[in-house]
Amino acid sequence: MRTSARAHLLRAAASVLVTAAALLPGAAAQAHDVIESTNPADGSTVATVPASVVLTFDHTPIGVGTEILVKDPSGTNQADGPAKIVDTDVTQALKPGAPAGKYTVVWRVVSADSHPIEGTFTFTAKAAGNGAPAASSAQGSGAQAAAVPSASAQAAPASASSSSGIALWIGIGAAVLLVVVLGAFFVRRALKPGREE
Repeated sequence: MRTSARAHLLRAAASVLVTAAALLPGAAAQAHDVIESTNPADGSTVATVPASVVLTFDHTPIGVGTEILVKDPSGTNQADGPAKIVDTDVTQALKPGAPAGKYTVVWRVVSADSHPIEGTFTFTAKAAGNGAPAASSAQGSGAQAAAVPSASAQAAPASASSSSGIALWIGIGAAVLLVVVLGAFFVRRALKPGREE
């Protein structure tokens, strides 16, 4: 009787561990995609406004819900048409002749796990898309200063997205710990000498 109960408990513990091992990779796969790089790079200065901006992620985002705004120093969106996704790259074309100055790129994509993620980055172009020089420094400084609050306002959602990813990993860690504790409890209980069933 005691041997039978012990075998039953060991089977139950093994079942819990096997189930957890099967579920944990799926939970880890639910982590949101991460942006790996941008072109132009965040905070960089380029000679002229590029024909497009490119965001590279660690997984291929879902096409639905993708939106990229490329705001010039006056806050005007210079994005030209919808963004295009090819593999892990999301490319947003810019309007020809977009003015020189500091740009704020505000992006939102749907992660491969179907959760939206968003953020911002900036770059500065010395000349317009057609090669025209930047406007006078006094005018440019005022326009750049006007663009800064917009970038700051958009930074909060990106931080929230990052926080939700951290919370997910904390949850996964807690689940692993719970499985280990339960498994140890059942094995110890099954192997405890002198236990009457």
